[in-house]
Amino acid sequence: MVHAIKAGRLIDGCGGDPIEAAVMLVEGKTIHAVGSATHIKIPEGAEITDASEKTLMPGLIDTHVHIMSTSASLEQNLFTPKAVSYFQAAKNLKRTLRAGFTTVRDAGGADAGIRQALEMGLISGPRLVVSGCIGQTGGLMELRFPSGAQIINEDTWRVCDGVEGVRKTVRKVLRRGVDFVKIFATGGVVAPQGSPFTAEWSPDELAVIIEEAHRCGAGVMAHAEGNAGIKNALRAGVTSIEHGNVLDQEAIDLFLAKGIFLVPTLHITRILSEKGDTAGLSAVSKRKEERLAKEGQGCFRRACEAGVKVALGTDAFIADMHGSNAAELSLMMDMGGLSTMEAIIAGTRNAAECCLLGDEVGTLEAGKLADFLLVDGDPLTDITVLQAPERITVYKEGLLVQ
Repeated sequence: MVHAIKAGRLIDGCGGDPIEAAVMLVEGKTIHAVGSATHIKIPEGAEITDASEKTLMPGLIDTHVHIMSTSASLEQNLFTPKAVSYFQAAKNLKRTLRAGFTTVRDAGGADAGIRQALEMGLISGPRLVVSGCIGQTGGLMELRFPSGAQIINEDTWRVCDGVEGVRKTVRKVLRRGVDFVKIFATGGVVAPQGSPFTAEWSPDELAVIIEEAHRCGAGVMAHAEGNAGIKNALRAGVTSIEHGNVLDQEAIDLFLAKGIFLVPTLHITRILSEKGDTAGLSAVSKRKEERLAKEGQGCFRRACEAGVKVALGTDAFIADMHGSNAAELSLMMDMGGLSTMEAIIAGTRNAAECCLLGDEVGTLEAGKLADFLLVDGDPLTDITVLQAPERITVYKEGLLVQ
């Protein structure tokens, strides 16, 4: 049966002006037709949803979440059994879907089993794109502390060095059925050692990571906060730069020349700043975060003004961030100068392309999956309406999310 949605206005995610008095026809999981009510004929016998007072738009996409995580606290993470983390992930996924996010890309933690559980209907949540992380000796993944202590866990095998060592590890990651390989092109804030301003991986190591991932149809997402590591990853040809805090003009030019996505993760930066001592960061991590904020001031806005492609990503790994992902939209407007429509595109079409799903989701076009929202209000007038789940009706693959 055809499902016809009659909407007061349509934002199709393609970047054009909204269409008033629109109709979308859905057959099964896919969109059959969409456009102005004067051009789309509703077939006889169709099921009709009257949303003439609402805005019809694509489901939102978050390209950087950690669905298994609820805290930055090392102690809390160490004392949380893996089984508990899976139940927490199910809760986080359900909240995220209900908030209007019909697809998310997990940036480390979730595995292909969670994706399968979602596809089987065992749990409710967005479409899940999963990544597998690799790291180098002395890098962010190696949990070595100033005391000399080191945490050896089930992911220790992912630390590798040298072209052939890296090649073998990437292949082991890919055989687990991931959609992306995640690398750390710089150190990070949360890690006990290293610096966000220190570049990781040699050009040859980066090249083999890209080669092996692309051979299997996977993308490469690069954690990169400092300028040197960002440029190394851009030259290598990754799919996206995660965080991208400190950018010089050369880095911005590389983004533009190669068409690589920037995922700024502004939400986590704000959350860590607001939570202060309650965020769970160590004193060392706080100092690194403060330096990043100082040296990165204005960089995101300059990247946006230059035309760098931006995709929505929150870095949600603290409990109350899951389900409040749409806060990133306002932050991209405030900090990057994006228009409301540009922010929506960052969270729909651009985010889908960043996840390598541009042919399936991200815009409301015939032939794509019917992931869409009916919003009580106009996001183009007030983007914060997308932060109110009670004002959003969510459909995923044509089915109403309860």
